[in-house]
Amino acid sequence: MPLKGNFYITKIPVLDSHQKIFAYYLTVKDVEDRPVSVNVLADLLVNVNIDKISGNYPVFLRVDPEVLEHDILDYLPENKVIFLLNPDSITPETKQIIKELKNIGFRFAFVYNEHFENIKDIADFLFVRESEINSEVYIYKDKAVITDIYSTEDYQNLLKEGFRYFKGDFIFKPSTIVEKKIDPSRLAIMELFTKVRESFNPKEIEEIIKRNPDLSISLLKYVNSAAFSFRNKITSIRHAISILGQRNLLQWLLLFLYRSGEDEGYAETLLEVSAERGKTMEILADQLKLPDEEVEKAFLIGILSLSDKLLGIPPEKLVAELNLDEEIVRAIVKKEGVLGKLLNIVEKTEEGKIVDVADTIKELGLSLNDIMSAQLKAFAWFEEVNIV
Repeated sequence: MPLKGNFYITKIPVLDSHQKIFAYYLTVKDVEDRPVSVNVLADLLVNVNIDKISGNYPVFLRVDPEVLEHDILDYLPENKVIFLLNPDSITPETKQIIKELKNIGFRFAFVYNEHFENIKDIADFLFVRESEINSEVYIYKDKAVITDIYSTEDYQNLLKEGFRYFKGDFIFKPSTIVEKKIDPSRLAIMELFTKVRESFNPKEIEEIIKRNPDLSISLLKYVNSAAFSFRNKITSIRHAISILGQRNLLQWLLLFLYRSGEDEGYAETLLEVSAERGKTMEILADQLKLPDEEVEKAFLIGILSLSDKLLGIPPEKLVAELNLDEEIVRAIVKKEGVLGKLLNIVEKTEEGKIVDVADTIKELGLSLNDIMSAQLKAFAWFEEVNIV
C-alpha cells in the first residue's frame, strides 16, 4: 500500500568508526526535502514497517518539533528512532519536552549551527557538514555525525582524525579507482560464478562448494532463510543447489562476494546497499515485463555497480572477469538501455534526487509509487535473506 501523494523514501547508511552500519538516515520526500510532519509520519507508520526498512539498526528521522508533542510517539519504539532537529526551532518549552522524552529512552540529534550552544546539553548527536568542522566540533567528535562527505578518500581521512560517525552519501558517489590485487577468496567466488553461469551442473558445483566450509555454511543458511520459505529445511549442499536453481545461486554468489575478503566492515555496508539496489532493479524490470534474462541482468547490474568500491577494479574489468556481456558494462558506466535507465533511477532515488530522473520514470511508464513500492519490497527482502 503506497503512501498517500507522491512520496518516496531514502535510506542512507550512517557508518561507525569500524566502517560498519551504525544506523540509517531516513527521509520521506516529495519534491522538497523537508522535516517529517505529524501527518506524513502517521502515513508512514500506517504503510511501512520500520523494522523491515532498517532491521536491527536505529534510524535518524528529521522531524517537525510538533511531532514531539503528539500522541503519535506512542507508536514509535524509543530505542529505534533518533529525532533530528534544527536548533533554531527549539524553544524553552520544546527543550523541556525533549528532556522528558530523553528520560523514557528517546535520543536526539541536532544540525550543527550558530545556535548549537543552546541545545548542546541535550544533544546525543550533532550533524556537521565536513566543510563546517571547526575546533568546537573536535570537542564533540564522539557525538558528531559528519555529513556531505564527497569521496571515500575524505571519509578515510576523517576516520584517521578520530571521528566516529559518518553519513554515507559518499557510498553513492564515483570513487577514484586504485587497482589492487583481488583477494584470493573473492577470486575463487568469481571463478565459481563463471562456472555456474556457463554450465549449471549441480554435482560439479557441489564438489567445489564442499571444499570451502564457509561457502557451504553460507549456502545452507541462505537457502533456509525466510526469503525462500521452503516447507522443509534443506540439509545437503546438492539439495540446496538444485532447489535454488541457477539464477538464485548466481545471486547468492555475488552477494557472498561482498562478505568475503579482509575488509569485512565496509564490505557489509556495500553488501546491503548493492543488494537492495539489485533487488529494486529486478522488481522494476519484472514490472516492465522484460524477458527473464533481462530481469536477471537487472539484479546483476545493481550488485556490480558498486564493484569499484568493493574490489578496487572498474566494473568493465569485473564484467570481463565474470564473462558477462557488454550490455551490463554499458548500463553501469553509461546508463544506456532500459537497464541503464533503471540503474540511474535507483541511484538518484538513493541520493534523494529523484526529480532529476522524473522524465525517465515517465518514459518507462513507471510512477513514483512504483519506485517506492519496489524499494520497500527490496528492503524487506534483504531483512529476510540470510547472507553470511
